Amino acid sequence: MAEAAYTAKDITVLEGLEPVRLRPGMYIGSTGSRGLHHLVFEVVDNSVDEALAGRADHVEVVLHPDNSVTVTDNGSGIPVDVMPDQGLPAVTVVLTKLHAGGKFGGDGYKVSGGLHGVGVSVVNALSEWLVVEVARDGKTWRQEFSRGEPATDLEATGVSKTTGTTISFMPDGEVFDEVAWQEDILEQRLRETAFLTRDLRIVFKDERAGGKTAEFHYEGGIKDFVSYVNATKDPLHKRVVFFESQANGDVANEGTVEVAMQWNSSYVESVFSFANNINTHEGGTHLTGFKTALTTTLNKYARENGLLKEKEVNLEGDDVREGLAAVISVKLREPQFEGQTKTKLGNTWVEGLVQRTVNQKLGEFLEENKTEARQIITKAISAARARQAARKARDLTRRKSALDTNSLPGRLADCQINDPEVAELFLVEGPSAGGSAVDGRDRSYQAILPLRGKVINAEKNRINKVLSNEEIQSIVTAIGTGIGDEFDITKLRYHRVIVMTDADVDGAHIRTLILTFLYRQMQELVDRGHVYIAVAPLYRIKVGSQQRYVEKESQLEEMLVQERIKDMDVADRSGAVQKLTEARYGKLVRVLHEFDGWASRLREDFGPAAANFVIDHRLVEAGEDADVAGAIAGLDPNGFEFAVLESDGEGTNVKVVERETGAAASVVIPTALLASPIYANVRKTYARLAEIAGQPPFDISFGKKSRHAETFAALREGALEIAKENIQISRFKGLGEMDAEELADTTMNPANRMLIRVDVEDAAAADRVFSMLMGDQVEPRRLFIEQNAKDVKFLDV
Repeated sequence: MAEAAYTAKDITVLEGLEPVRLRPGMYIGSTGSRGLHHLVFEVVDNSVDEALAGRADHVEVVLHPDNSVTVTDNGSGIPVDVMPDQGLPAVTVVLTKLHAGGKFGGDGYKVSGGLHGVGVSVVNALSEWLVVEVARDGKTWRQEFSRGEPATDLEATGVSKTTGTTISFMPDGEVFDEVAWQEDILEQRLRETAFLTRDLRIVFKDERAGGKTAEFHYEGGIKDFVSYVNATKDPLHKRVVFFESQANGDVANEGTVEVAMQWNSSYVESVFSFANNINTHEGGTHLTGFKTALTTTLNKYARENGLLKEKEVNLEGDDVREGLAAVISVKLREPQFEGQTKTKLGNTWVEGLVQRTVNQKLGEFLEENKTEARQIITKAISAARARQAARKARDLTRRKSALDTNSLPGRLADCQINDPEVAELFLVEGPSAGGSAVDGRDRSYQAILPLRGKVINAEKNRINKVLSNEEIQSIVTAIGTGIGDEFDITKLRYHRVIVMTDADVDGAHIRTLILTFLYRQMQELVDRGHVYIAVAPLYRIKVGSQQRYVEKESQLEEMLVQERIKDMDVADRSGAVQKLTEARYGKLVRVLHEFDGWASRLREDFGPAAANFVIDHRLVEAGEDADVAGAIAGLDPNGFEFAVLESDGEGTNVKVVERETGAAASVVIPTALLASPIYANVRKTYARLAEIAGQPPFDISFGKKSRHAETFAALREGALEIAKENIQISRFKGLGEMDAEELADTTMNPANRMLIRVDVEDAAAADRVFSMLMGDQVEPRRLFIEQNAKDVKFLDV
């Protein structure tokens, strides 16, 4: 067979932001929830860089009802003068070219978190629209963009006595799986940023229905960060230890270090390191310097003060860090990042700076605070004794060697393959831990470890007691890596460790206990993405002899669109008929989501009666300057009679009578509602819906089936109702109600199953939640449950 010629015409050059839209995952990690939230963080990081440069002290982040976002700072404003080599204003270049920014020359920013210079341009590329507004040089400037391309030129729009940048954007629904902001993810990141940037005030506003406003400003900086981490624990000493130091060398060796620390009565280590506000999950030279100095200084003090006897061995790193909450933050002119995710600091000189600082300052603290010093050393000595006991227990839980298969747990149904990259381990309990999981697996690469008893709480117990638990011993032996100072990731026997428990309360508790152990004692498994949770699909769909499983409502809708909705005909008010088509339906759903957001906010601000009247009776179609009384008189009756009872500057009182029942009610339409920016956005998104589907009401037809729909929302609902006819849709509650065949097909078969990878986006927040849910303090747990009960998942009622 002749090969096709490979010539110059086969080479494609992607210019500007084309590569970002073609491969978004390369720039933001994914097109799921993580990538979506990354857009906000990129814009916020630009504003924080202004704060680090001393040019800003206020950042505001606003989520609008239509899911667009606005980030405003009071920095110096992105430059607007023309760049000679580009022939374009600097702000246009920054928003349309990759690796364009002020972070590379060394003068504009001494410290920057936006290291790669791709941030805000990537946000532009992946947004349906973006608007930038700049205040600087006594003027305000504005430019609009559409999917990365300029939609207008940069224009001067007025005068200004202040400076700053405002960026508003709408994530592109054609790029992201779903545009759904999670308030807690944004809050956690903004709070962490405020902790690390002492003089910065960050305001977060969620304008969506039921949203809230939060403000983050911490004069104590990382001292307040440590207090936040320890809020769900019992501190061993009242005062948070804090010290800082500065290195003033050449540009490459210029920077500052801040350290805050406080021990608590727990048995877990909560140490977090940052470089230029970037969370260095993989550690680096600053963390190494801290750990070395901490161990050295505490051993030296313990020896000199007789707390460690001559014959006793030195305390180890794990001993002195038990119950320690600490934050190490360095700010560098030229950080060097390395590691798998570029979150490991590589500047070698930083290790010495941190080590000297901790040696000196911690030594001074210990000498000046004898009581606290004794408490800290005593706790470390107790940890050392527990560690030695744990080492004996670990001898019973060694990983099997390549030839020794007898050391594995007796109830482990192991797999046949020896390649860890392919092998999977299911940790199962409850009915699914019986024969069904073993019978349903693919024994070539899937291993099953049933957990019959309660897993011990690793948050409340020292490691020696944890390792005495039979279920924990089985897990450690099966996984193979060992734990603590003997943990070796190269000995991992399965690259997927899958927690599979029932959907009831007991199953949820056991799942939490397993995850607590893995996070506290084998965190590298979580950090490297080896830990998963098995979740049953939400629906099984049967069409004829074919069946499919879908994980969420939106996937069911996508399937119905592909199978049926794309062939439906829709007639609007004028009688014009058009195919719904997959593209048209997709646009309808996206814009309807925006419309619902603005409509919900209108109801919240002006009451449901007035808001529903202007929407349901289509007053929203009236012109912007239309006379309200006249517009109401001209409304399509559609089964109702309208009469204006009174109209003045405050509003218009309308009597509404339903003809069929004679039921009457009066509704006041406030003048303020009709003049509000929210109503303007309701009208704007309503007009966009009309461009997509026509003017309501609608008649939907599909073969012999039909539906009438009065509104855009009813159009979507009617189409879904028709599409679901003659399709068998089964809804699952959880794993516990499946038989062996269903369990294997839905939860173990890679073609159908849904696995949730356990990721730690915010280590400090994860630490706090684990301590809150599994620790000793009851009151924080009670408050957490009260605040989050409405969002609970996996609950079997």
